[in-house]
Amino acid sequence: MTVRGAGDRWLAGESLPGVEFAHHQEVEVMLGASEGRRGRIALLLALEPTPVYLVEFHESGGTAKVRQSYLRAS
Repeated sequence: MTVRGAGDRWLAGESLPGVEFAHHQEVEVMLGASEGRRGRIALLLALEPTPVYLVEFHESGGTAKVRQSYLRAS
């Protein structure tokens, strides 16, 4: 499954196998360089080997690429 076609379906609200977070879902980063920061899911960037999202942070307006396993819903 390519991220381009899957990403379009994900943006349209379709549930994808192995993808836990939805577009605009509120999350907190639990590991990595952005640990402790809160934001929302902006884009699904990759599916394999693990889903990777672009997270838009509330306090700074910045973004970071974050693995799904580093996130939790907030």
